[in-house]
Amino acid sequence: MSSAPVFRRLVQGDEAEARAFYADMGERSSGFFNVDKGNEKRTLEFFEGKRPDHVFYGMFEDGSLLALAFIWDVGRSVVWFGVAVRDGFQGRGLGKQITNGVLDECRADGHGGVLLRTHRDNIPAQKLYEACGFEHIGTHPSGELLYIYRFFR
Repeated sequence: MSSAPVFRRLVQGDEAEARAFYADMGERSSGFFNVDKGNEKRTLEFFEGKRPDHVFYGMFEDGSLLALAFIWDVGRSVVWFGVAVRDGFQGRGLGKQITNGVLDECRADGHGGVLLRTHRDNIPAQKLYEACGFEHIGTHPSGELLYIYRFFR
């Protein structure tokens, strides 16, 4: 019997699960979330202590990392956000759970908002962000869509 997914910050002991998360990432997910292995590199650098301006979060079930999210520029009022759900576990609400968990943490930490960018063809992600309260605000110079979540005081 599996337990309910648990949201928490990633810690040093989670490196093996993070590596497995990226190893299981299919072509479509990798094409949207891990272009040129950039987010994987960023995540592994976090475990090496090289990303002090980043915070990583996970949704864990029975010890397995099913969803991964991060924020960076944590010393600024508005932080950047990224999120992915492990292939085979999409459509279970994990993306919404982890996104809302990160938003709650950012609100509690006094951030003014959260920015993200996503590929214009990643319709499921756009639906997720809009369902979580993000507002589409334009297009990034890369051609990706820009979204913001604002914390109103």
